[in-house]
Amino acid sequence: MSSLMDRYRKNWPRVGAVAAMALGGASVLAFTRKKPGNVRALAVMNSMTMSAHQYEEYVDPGDFPGMANRVLFKSGQPRNWPMNAQGLMCANWGFSALYIPPILFPKVKWLVLPGAVLGIFQAFAHGVLMPRAAHTHYSPGMITSTLLHVPIGIATIRAVRAEQGITKGDWGKTIAMLAGFFAVGVILPNAAYAKRDSPYPVSDAQLGKWADEPLQKKRPSKRGR
Repeated sequence: MSSLMDRYRKNWPRVGAVAAMALGGASVLAFTRKKPGNVRALAVMNSMTMSAHQYEEYVDPGDFPGMANRVLFKSGQPRNWPMNAQGLMCANWGFSALYIPPILFPKVKWLVLPGAVLGIFQAFAHGVLMPRAAHTHYSPGMITSTLLHVPIGIATIRAVRAEQGITKGDWGKTIAMLAGFFAVGVILPNAAYAKRDSPYPVSDAQLGKWADEPLQKKRPSKRGR
């Protein structure tokens, strides 16, 4: 019991933050179940959630850069390659291009839907794909995407469907928008600054335990046996 209290004493602000996110996400789903929500208001909440999501990835606990470099790219120098502070800053700044337009143009479905879909995908990526690849139960970004992005995304899709309907063409434009965003907003800036001698290392906190985590050996192919 004392051990549990010690942990709570050290982490009660985080517990409160997670509880607040759970309450917020559940409330969005409950309040929009019978009456569609306001698309612009939901877009604002989704944009705010992205900022909270980035905080979870890069500040508290914040070790997503080290995890991505080590687990996804099998980097031998996860502090600055292939992802580094400069590329990550530019790529994350680019998320504004996806989350601000729905606030300004809430009637344009192909601008509203991409952010909603991306948020739901973030929960799958951080909650399933990354933990499985890293053999862990948690990936920075999982909490905000699961508790906030998912319910807001579902509510947004409900609202758009109720107001205007969603056609196959709308989904096609949404997929095209997301593909273009990933290519120009995420892959391009990270690739442009991906240099082994990059002078922009991530911080010790952003590297976390992944500095000393051993690389997973690839299984030999059948041909090589």
